[in-house]
Amino acid sequence: MTNQEEITRRIRNVLIQSLSLALREEDVPHNDRLDEIAALDSMAVLEFTLGLEKEFGITIEPERLQLAFLRDLPELRNYIAGRIP
Repeated sequence: MTNQEEITRRIRNVLIQSLSLALREEDVPHNDRLDEIAALDSMAVLEFTLGLEKEFGITIEPERLQLAFLRDLPELRNYIAGRIP
């Protein structure tokens, strides 16, 4: 598994866990837009962001806390890949 595939898997897992979705990781569609998997309202965005920060040991800058950024899986994956310690 490549680093990008591993990061993608972990992001999807955080989405499932942080939003308490009744899904298994293998049931999550392989979409590039995370809002097609689950509704991302302001509370969901906060929970998802906190989950990502904890999972990857990073801090996401406040200016990045926009739905357009957080729902775009490739952009989010690349951002996280560049920030992992």
